[in-house]
Amino acid sequence: MEFRKNILPVSILMLVQIMLSACGSGSRPGNHSGQDLSDQALLADTLENSLFEFIIDPWYPLNIDTINGGYISAFERDWTVAENAQMKALVQQARHVWSTAFIYEHYPERKEFLGYAAHGFRFLRDAMWDKEYGGFHAYCEPDGTQTARSINDKLIYGQAFAVYGLSQYYRMSNDQEALQLVKKAFFWMEEHGHDQEHGGYFEFLRRNGTPYHADEPNQTGERDSPARGLKDYNSSIHLMEAFTELYRIWPDSLVRERLEEMFYLIRDTFVHPDGYLQLYFYPDWKLVTPQSMNDLSERNFRFTSHYTYGHDVETAYLLLETAHFLGLCEDEKTHKIAKRLVDHSLESGWDQMAGGFYDAGIISEGKIKIINNHKSWWGQVEGMNALLMMHQLYPEDPNDYYGKFLKSWKHIDTYLIDKEYGGWFNNGLDTYPESKNRPKSHIWKTTYHNTRGMIRCIMMLRGENEY
Repeated sequence: MEFRKNILPVSILMLVQIMLSACGSGSRPGNHSGQDLSDQALLADTLENSLFEFIIDPWYPLNIDTINGGYISAFERDWTVAENAQMKALVQQARHVWSTAFIYEHYPERKEFLGYAAHGFRFLRDAMWDKEYGGFHAYCEPDGTQTARSINDKLIYGQAFAVYGLSQYYRMSNDQEALQLVKKAFFWMEEHGHDQEHGGYFEFLRRNGTPYHADEPNQTGERDSPARGLKDYNSSIHLMEAFTELYRIWPDSLVRERLEEMFYLIRDTFVHPDGYLQLYFYPDWKLVTPQSMNDLSERNFRFTSHYTYGHDVETAYLLLETAHFLGLCEDEKTHKIAKRLVDHSLESGWDQMAGGFYDAGIISEGKIKIINNHKSWWGQVEGMNALLMMHQLYPEDPNDYYGKFLKSWKHIDTYLIDKEYGGWFNNGLDTYPESKNRPKSHIWKTTYHNTRGMIRCIMMLRGENEY
């Protein structure tokens, strides 16, 4: 297709064999030999072919909701719209805004993607922004309306992704309405979600923005997860991610202050010195330990205290990205922590046989035990991105990041990509074959992770990496 860059019909297996042979002979990317550069270019072309054939083209414009606005939420494996219409989620809608604007940034020939992003922006503005209390609703009905079942609490996690998507869209479009909306969202989060005493952000908020505490019921009279009232890793890393994007378009002093705050909290508080994310903290940054959660069920205990390998490798990338835009790209401590996050995940969560990162592990009887051997689509592509990034920073490291990057891509291509219908399965079929016929799209699955990861790997292989 004319809009792709130097696309060549390359056999995946043949290319992997070429690359593994080059690594085995001591000729590795980073050494700048002619063969290395040629091999990397071929691999970049292969990834780009896959990006369009199995991610971009199946999703867009199929999921553009031309009747109700925004993006359709749920598709079955064969890309038929799911019969039971799901509510539209803020996280999902905002991620599609970001993804379509990101695709346009790297493939500006595809001008329709800026239109797809504008389409999503209008839905965030018109349907998901709470015109009475401010902030974005977490959910709305498929037609964009708010009903009793969708007007509930607000989540900082969703607000973060709205900021993220709107910032990327503004950077591509210069749409001043988008800039004004993202500023309103930031100030709403500052007023309601930010902990002015201890720093960081509360995750669970009432519709009017008042934070919940751990012992309070929600508006429906039921308790949420054990994370209610706590500060959690997942919201925090994505707040850092969102403020990084916001700072690029609006270098305001308060935005930088909050960005630095989240950067140092994640790097120096959330990340354990051994190289993994500590998941939950009380508002005063006292760690939530297994002992403090012993009145909860085993499932909830694991929910608040386990190794989450996909998030660990993703955080390695996000820390380095934020450091770059803060002007700290040569910071030795940040590089060491990012590397340790990847190394710990390789040591305890990497499948030595087939490749890929498992979902979760815990310490049991002094040893790390894998409690979830599923290999999620998002965790694998975040892992692939992190491995190639580590190879670029540490090309001679004995961990052989490049060899594992190749193995990770082979695993994705073999077990995660649906060659029959297009798209990616929810989990690798090697450990979770039941995933084959599960829905292709739902409110927690979009193109955000795999579009970003694939494009970043293509850029790195072509020598176009920013950081």
